[in-house]
Amino acid sequence: MALLLLAAGALVFGTLARMRSLGAAPLVVDEYFIVRSVQNLLRHGLPVFDCGGLYSRGLLLQYLAALLNLSGVSLEVAPRWVSATCGVLMMPAVYIIGRRVSGPNIGLLVVIALAVSVWETELSRFGRMYVPFQAVFVWYVVCFLRRTVDGDRRAAVWLAVLTVVGALLWEGGVLLALANLLPILIRRRSLKLEKTEWLELVGFGLLLVAVYYFDTGEFRFFESVPALPSDYAAGTGDVLLNPWQATPSLWELLRARPAWLALFGVPGLAALLALRGLWLRRGADWATPVLFAALVSALAHQLVISGAILLVAALVRLTSVRQLLTPAARGVYGAIAISAAFWAAFSYWHWSAPPATGLGRLPLSFLYPLTSVPDIVGQVLRPWGGAVPRLGIELLLLLSAAVAQTLHQTEPGVSANRALLILFVLLLLATCASDAPRHETRYLFYLYPIALVLGFTAVGHFVQRLVPSAAAPLAIACACVGLFMVTEDFQPSHLIRITQPAVLFRRNLSAAQQSHLVVRDDLRAIVQWVNRQSGARGAQIVSAVQGLDYYEPQVQYFYVDRSDFNFESYSCRYGTVDRWSNRPLLQSTAQLEALSNSQHDTYLVTYSARLPPLLSQLRSVRPRVALVVDHLSVVTFPGHGGRAE
Repeated sequence: MALLLLAAGALVFGTLARMRSLGAAPLVVDEYFIVRSVQNLLRHGLPVFDCGGLYSRGLLLQYLAALLNLSGVSLEVAPRWVSATCGVLMMPAVYIIGRRVSGPNIGLLVVIALAVSVWETELSRFGRMYVPFQAVFVWYVVCFLRRTVDGDRRAAVWLAVLTVVGALLWEGGVLLALANLLPILIRRRSLKLEKTEWLELVGFGLLLVAVYYFDTGEFRFFESVPALPSDYAAGTGDVLLNPWQATPSLWELLRARPAWLALFGVPGLAALLALRGLWLRRGADWATPVLFAALVSALAHQLVISGAILLVAALVRLTSVRQLLTPAARGVYGAIAISAAFWAAFSYWHWSAPPATGLGRLPLSFLYPLTSVPDIVGQVLRPWGGAVPRLGIELLLLLSAAVAQTLHQTEPGVSANRALLILFVLLLLATCASDAPRHETRYLFYLYPIALVLGFTAVGHFVQRLVPSAAAPLAIACACVGLFMVTEDFQPSHLIRITQPAVLFRRNLSAAQQSHLVVRDDLRAIVQWVNRQSGARGAQIVSAVQGLDYYEPQVQYFYVDRSDFNFESYSCRYGTVDRWSNRPLLQSTAQLEALSNSQHDTYLVTYSARLPPLLSQLRSVRPRVALVVDHLSVVTFPGHGGRAE
């Protein structure tokens, strides 16, 4: 009863934090995209740009926001209201999953943690599709467990429906479409399927194709007039989000180094000896192909794939832990270790060899090519380590414990805990293997409730071994709550002050922490300052920040340089129009310089991080940084008719 009351209190507190003053903060860039697209939808009936093409991201969110706007909710608040509501509506599903996996107490404990979670609350106040998709996902998991554990074929219909809904919210719908194939394969662990099961797989396969086409299609570029200038070479932006992706593969580098190519004979010989051991084993089971696949992956320097093959095969019981510990298997692991050592040594030699490239000086950068597929380092270790290291370490340890506990279980059939862990591991790997545009924690956000369920379940199993059964429920509750309270995700004071400027604009946080909670800038303060300074003098306002024109209709131009990686997505009509604001597009500092030589003062609003090269290129027109607010700066250029103050 005490735990139930605590959960009720946490839900009330969390709901108020999610819903309070949703319009307090100006739009984030990503929110602005949704709002602009909703405006297009309300004008045209479809979310089409004025210059052509269609914005299909968060399509369902756009239509829900449009309906709210028609009912009187402001465009700023409407997408946030949908997100915050979804953040509350997912709680029953989270409880059902926790109760199913480890009992009602674990379900309540996970609900308590999510209700007061800073991350969950802040993203619930973010008008994008991450929380709505997470809500769809946790209800999907409820149906997934029914189909996988109970064998309820009626649940397959709901899996298909929720997959379509998820695809209309976020590209992660592809992951749900892939997961649809798992229940039958987990239950059977072979290809000897019934006719109805084959038909189900075929149906889900066709759904996967349709969802993949929709979620990966660049419909915004379906336009009659080319978006880019005729002399523009695609992919020429000089801003690389992941610099290692621009480097040659290790195989290309190895072929150019005869000495190292000869040394590759060592891991090659070790692999042949290991394969001989597997051949002599002659086991009529899946252990041999699993070990072979792991060895080949290691030879190809993909160590994460190698480990993932072994882990997933054991979790789905395609093979057993005992079969993976035979002498022949130990020989394979020795060959994998030799391959790993060779590739690590070669990579270290390359990145450390003069002339240094800059990348070679980065700590452990030589290991990145060995762990980049799936990109666990870029998508998990780096962003989580920078933003929420305590939470990340806790989850890593608890999930590792969950894996160890599950591998040692010999339950008949498929337990809910095992099915959930398989789903989590495969979706984690699939997400990290996707071509994410940035390395941020938000791309794994949808898995957070499942990670907590698995982590708290592992805590429960551990405590039950140490504490008498009568005291176990209280001890488990204290352990789970205590572990959550020491993470960065438990900050009640943050939720209490959630509408204060210091919290709204992430002040006194590192860049990684700001990204984790979504970076916000005070666009309203920028607009008020520019309006006070320009007055009635006919100043020219140039924006390099998407969203400024929403608050300042007097913005006349949008600036994005050709060398910027955003140019391709912002450019429209041969690079003459900004796709989002419909303002004339300036695509070079030369155009900025020509504009600043007019009779009017010019104000440029841009990101402070981009100032050094910009000011250097424009020094002939005497630019001056007149205002800095959070991550944004206002640069003034005095016109021939006067000087900007």
